[in-house]
Amino acid sequence: MMILNDINIGISKIELDKSDLRIIDKSGRYCFRVVIYYNWKEIDNIKNGEKVEINFNEYILSENNASALIWPTNSYVKRITNDSLCFYFHFENIPETITYMNQRNVFDIVPSSLEVKVLLNHKDAKNGSIIYEI
Repeated sequence: MMILNDINIGISKIELDKSDLRIIDKSGRYCFRVVIYYNWKEIDNIKNGEKVEINFNEYILSENNASALIWPTNSYVKRITNDSLCFYFHFENIPETITYMNQRNVFDIVPSSLEVKVLLNHKDAKNGSIIYEI
């Protein structure tokens, strides 16, 4: 699930590799990226059924390839089974913390909230990465 400004924009693609978790919306206009490279040890130590709040290095929202750094209100990783994980991120009051990384210093819309939840299964990994096209 990917909900931007209280509108479900869907998910067309989920990618996970040793560096990043990337989620692309159905229109291909928005991409949410989390830098997870530094947190694999924490993720690997989560026990089945356990939910752990993890602060990742960077959370990036992109609109048409123009990026901005945002900071979550709530984020956690939950181990569902030995092989499956749930990543959850919730952002509120984005305009108060957003740092645009484009020349316009703005998106076409003002992102006020974002909620992303994805389930991944390690068994689906090929060559160290997982790609789901939905």
